[in-house]
Amino acid sequence: MRKTFILAACAALAALTAVSTVSAQDRYDGRRDDSGWDRRDDRRDDRRDGRWGGGDVVLFEHRDFGGEARPIRGDEPDLSRLGFNDRVSSFRIFRGEWELCEHAYFQGRCWRYSRDMPVLPNKQNDRYSSIRRVR
Repeated sequence: MRKTFILAACAALAALTAVSTVSAQDRYDGRRDDSGWDRRDDRRDDRRDGRWGGGDVVLFEHRDFGGEARPIRGDEPDLSRLGFNDRVSSFRIFRGEWELCEHAYFQGRCWRYSRDMPVLPNKQNDRYSSIRRVR
């Protein structure tokens, strides 16, 4: 019984020490340790710095190029494979003309674009499931 109590107390002390260490690390000079951030946050940082991974098109989750970003280098017949199905609200085009379709494998209604779209019309917002290069 006494041994169990001591082990439980040591575990609680170790947990409290770990929490206080993380809190102190977050407050150090207002900077955070980037090693604990997930890939999604890294993509956001790349977007702020102007580096989108060399894609010909970059799809964004929110209007005005906000939220998660997905660089596209070629035809993508099914955006759900990228976890971006029906989530496109804005995009940047660096090269060419692109066609975005409302269903996977370029089915349904499709719209062509050759310039950036910071805000999509309501009927097209969060509707795209595939994208391909036209020219």
